[in-house]
Amino acid sequence: MLGTTDNVEDIVLDCFVKLWDVLKVKHIDNIKNYLYKSVRNACYDARNYSSISELDIDSAENITQTEVEDNSELAARLWTAIDSLPERCKKIFLMSKLEDKSYLEIAEELGVSVKTVEAQVTKAYKRLRTKAKDIYYFVLSFFY
Repeated sequence: MLGTTDNVEDIVLDCFVKLWDVLKVKHIDNIKNYLYKSVRNACYDARNYSSISELDIDSAENITQTEVEDNSELAARLWTAIDSLPERCKKIFLMSKLEDKSYLEIAEELGVSVKTVEAQVTKAYKRLRTKAKDIYYFVLSFFY
């Protein structure tokens, strides 16, 4: 949408920082959708309020091998953090986030209370936030 990698990287980084700040205050049911919409809206804002006149529609096809490797490394670190969660916590977290199930659906399927599901997802977020600092610093190391 914006045509330059630098502008897009700045927007994505800002959206991740805002996400971490929001997660400290409230729970987001679908982080993937939240991030997608945040980045999309920020791109629209940047396009509308900047002097960028031409759009690079093929920019998604111009991803370099280095960018693919960097994204793979980031994803691997995230999955390592998720895998380090206790089994019950990891299972509930993945049911909630990957399978997009409600807390009630998870509770019924596992035979536990909704409060237990809430507690396990909260526990997962707390542990992942701690690990996310390492991931965040890893990402920042590419920019500085």
